[in-house]
Amino acid sequence: MNPVVDLNNRVRNARPDAVSQPGQRPRPHDGMGRIFVVGAPRSGTSWLQLLLAQHPKVATTVETHLFNGYLGQLAQSWESFKSIGRDIGMVRLLSDDDFYGLCAAVTEIVFEKIAATQPGATIILEKTPDHVGYAPLILRLLPEASFVHIIRDPRSVVSSLAMAASSWGRRWASTNVIHNAFRWRSDVTHGRQIGALTQRYYEIRYEDLLSDGAKTLENLFAWFELPQDLAFCQSALDACAINMMQEGGKRIRGYESLKRTPAGFVRKGRSDAWKEELSSTAVATVEYVTGDLMQQCGYSLSAGKIGSGVKARVATHSMLNYVEPRVLWRVASVFKKAHSLA
Repeated sequence: MNPVVDLNNRVRNARPDAVSQPGQRPRPHDGMGRIFVVGAPRSGTSWLQLLLAQHPKVATTVETHLFNGYLGQLAQSWESFKSIGRDIGMVRLLSDDDFYGLCAAVTEIVFEKIAATQPGATIILEKTPDHVGYAPLILRLLPEASFVHIIRDPRSVVSSLAMAASSWGRRWASTNVIHNAFRWRSDVTHGRQIGALTQRYYEIRYEDLLSDGAKTLENLFAWFELPQDLAFCQSALDACAINMMQEGGKRIRGYESLKRTPAGFVRKGRSDAWKEELSSTAVATVEYVTGDLMQQCGYSLSAGKIGSGVKARVATHSMLNYVEPRVLWRVASVFKKAHSLA
């Protein structure tokens, strides 16, 4: 099982009030909203963060990776040791309340630091796309958290990921169309599931920011309880225009502290660039993997009938993804046993 899915299942089954017991560390900045911007990578999360950061009541910072890079791994280890059923590890010394209380304290310290970057702010905004898969843990530690999930056409995301993998993002991105399509499907599925966990979930589309950005921002600020008129929202869009970011963002409020973008990070900012960048086979592959979900999100299919070759390649990819971790686990077990007998 995917470790993130496993962790989410275990956190859901744990006591939901474990970090809100009397006598625990009080939450600072009472009344300040804690909002997470999440989504599949290359879906416009950075652009959305910049737009929202134009409001003087919004405090934000660079991607913290607080949950996917730090606390999520700790929680996974904690739950794994609990599942062993043996009297070893920290589970002998700490209760669930103790452990998740410590994680909640670390979370609040991080949010204190973010709030301090913008005195007078009433919204603390955290943007790490990969947090899309950690909503159960986030809500356990921050029950009052809200989420903004931005969705972009999977064909655009797949194309953008491949471009990133060929240049500035080669350390984390992939050029494999099938892999990227499944990644979009997984991230969007995780994101939309947040709506079942909390009413504080807001979903927008990247394309709506492009076509009717001022109204889309106006609605979002109203949801933040920071009502603004269309003129302010349009000025934010003008300030954060793609060409402004391509020129280094010197005139964008907070740009330097939020994003030191490598060459190639800011691309075309168009909704249809994928038509020029993806082959017909790649388009068919993306639509075969994501078709039902992309239609639920309001995107139309264009490839027509999917050929048997595309279906065979996707099936092979899925089979290898299923078999590979099991083979690696078996090999590791054999070597571990051989080492213990040496």
